[in-house]
Amino acid sequence: MRKELIISIVILILIFGLNYITQGYSKSNIDIIASDLRVIRQDTLQEEPNKEKIMQEVDNVYKKWEDVDDNFAYYLEHNELEKIKTALTSIKSYTEVEEYPESIEQIDKCLYLLEHIYQKEEVTLDNIF
Repeated sequence: MRKELIISIVILILIFGLNYITQGYSKSNIDIIASDLRVIRQDTLQEEPNKEKIMQEVDNVYKKWEDVDDNFAYYLEHNELEKIKTALTSIKSYTEVEEYPESIEQIDKCLYLLEHIYQKEEVTLDNIF
């Protein structure tokens, strides 16, 4: 009886510890990508957007996402990750052809999806029950 209790406590500590680590990792990377997307959005809204600068920023965000996507795939839903990758690809293609209103729409969609992922994985009473 005592062994089972100790094992159960250790497992619970591991679960909560790993959850804390993954939430911290998710929050920091989501914040970085979201802030970069907001910068791209502001640059796109300018009267005369600088295409080269915006394309470079979009490429940087896309590369950052590819770096964290593999790690997110271990503990997040793949469907959510694919939606974000699709939105980022759309941002990239709309920016290349200078369709900035559609690009801004995809940036907003991507920002919403990033926020949704974090809220979905956050430990709250709503998510527990």
